[in-house]
Order: sequence, then structure tokens, then C-alpha cells
Amino acid sequence: MSILLYMAGLLIGLVLFLYILSLYNSGKEKIQIVTGKRQPRPKPRADLPAGSLSFASIPPGERMCPLCRSKLTKYEALYASRMKTSDGDKIFIHGCRYCYKPDEDPDQARKSTLP
Repeated sequence: MSILLYMAGLLIGLVLFLYILSLYNSGKEKIQIVTGKRQPRPKPRADLPAGSLSFASIPPGERMCPLCRSKLTKYEALYASRMKTSDGDKIFIHGCRYCYKPDEDPDQARKSTLP
């Protein structure tokens, strides 16, 4: 019976410790925002329709391919090339490892996706 009470006390202590730790971190973040050491996190935009998948609705730290919307790890890269235009340099994104096939003929790929 005493072991059960010991475990319950240990669990309650752990929960209280984690709660106080989260309070400390949120308070520290608010102090850094007030003192100007950190910018506040951007709030989600309310003008987008519900359920739409846009880059404003992606959680922070989440990486997605802008073409096929595949989730990417921090080790997976996008294939892109630099293009010089009259306005300056532009970056042309070809895709990720899931949607970009460099050996594939673009005209053939377009024909195979058409009904």
C-alpha cells in the first residue's frame, strides 16, 4: 500500500514540475518579447478559409515541398536553379525528391498526367 502512495506522489510531483517548467518558459519568452530581444510569433491569418492548406497554416518548424506538399525532413532538400532576369535573380523550384525526376522528359511527364 505504501508503494502505491509513493508512486502516486512521484507522479504528482512530476506533473507539477513539468507544469512549472512550462510556466517558466512562457514567462521567459514574454519577457524577451517585451525587452525587444525576440520578435513575437506571427498569429495565424484569419482571412484564409477554414481547411485550406497554405503556407500560413503550416506549423512552425514543418518543412513542405511547395509543389507536391510532401513533408520533408531537415535532411531532404528542394531542387532549384537560379535564373537571371531583368528584375534580378530569381529562384526556380523544380520540386523535392518525391516529385522532381531529373531524368524524366518534362513533355512526356505532362502527357502522362493528362486524362
